[in-house]
Amino acid sequence: PYSLGTKCGNTIFLAGQIATANDGSIIGDTVQAQTEIVIDKMVEILADGGMGLEDVMQTTVYLQDLDDYNGMNEVYAARFAEPYPARATVRADLAGAGLRVEISCIAMKD
Repeated sequence: PYSLGTKCGNTIFLAGQIATANDGSIIGDTVQAQTEIVIDKMVEILADGGMGLEDVMQTTVYLQDLDDYNGMNEVYAARFAEPYPARATVRADLAGAGLRVEISCIAMKD
C-alpha cells in the first residue's frame, strides 16, 4: 500500500519521490538530473491537490552520498523561491541501485 500524497484539509503530505520512470527504471545519472526529475514529480502531485512549490513548508532530502549535497542544493535553490521551506537533509540507503536523491515534503495553503 502506497500513496504519492495525502491531503488533509489545506495540507498535503507528499511521500518521498525518486527519479524513476513509470516502468521503475532510474532516470538521470547525476544528482542534479535526478533532483530535477524529483522536483518535477513533486510539482505534478502538488498541482493535483491545487498547490505548488510556493506552498511547500517543509522538505526532507535523502541523499545516498553526502558528497552530492552541493549538486542537489544547486538545483533545489533554483527551483524553490524565498522564503525557502524548512529542510532536513540526511544520508540514507536509498531503495534502488543508482538512486542518488529522494525528497518528501509537507505543503499547506491558506
